[in-house]
Amino acid sequence: MRYLILLLFIPFFTLADINSQLKKELIEMEIQDQEIRNEIGKVGWQNPPQELLEKLKRIDKINTAKLKDIIKKHSWVTKDLVGVEGVSAAFLIIQHSPDVAFKAEMLPYLERSYFNDEGITGQQVALLTDRVLIAQGKKQIYGTQTDLTDGKVVFSPIEDEANVDKRRENMKMPPLDFYLKLMEEMYGIKDHPEIDIN
Repeated sequence: MRYLILLLFIPFFTLADINSQLKKELIEMEIQDQEIRNEIGKVGWQNPPQELLEKLKRIDKINTAKLKDIIKKHSWVTKDLVGVEGVSAAFLIIQHSPDVAFKAEMLPYLERSYFNDEGITGQQVALLTDRVLIAQGKKQIYGTQTDLTDGKVVFSPIEDEANVDKRRENMKMPPLDFYLKLMEEMYGIKDHPEIDIN
């Protein structure tokens, strides 16, 4: 009987090891993603050295390839498989991937993860949705994508802008006006004392 009990526990511990290993791999990819972006941020995104941009492209390409392999083996990753941190890391890799077709292919997985409470937030779904739409030459629908133009935060064109706040509310996001103030505060363009970003 004791032998049988031991056999029953072996798959559980093996699975736990696989999950933690996968989570570790995703977080290591996220660290690389963020380190190069922080490095570029220190010298300024306006005109960074070409060698840093090449390094960024290389890291994004490698991370995309690794994530594609992970998804082939595990389908999409959930918080039960890799924890919320692992899911967030996977999202970041997709968000920064140079492969627009891959981003579009992943959108239904992220949407399902959000609605099933498997580790993806509504804001993450909105961010990726808008990025994919803009990359496809279309208007965004959640108003997550902006540019800095002449010292102002300017939203990329929004489809049916009159109803954007309803769509944002469905994804548990603040109204567009608040988001604009938040961006202005973050970029140091305007001071909004009512908003605490610390």
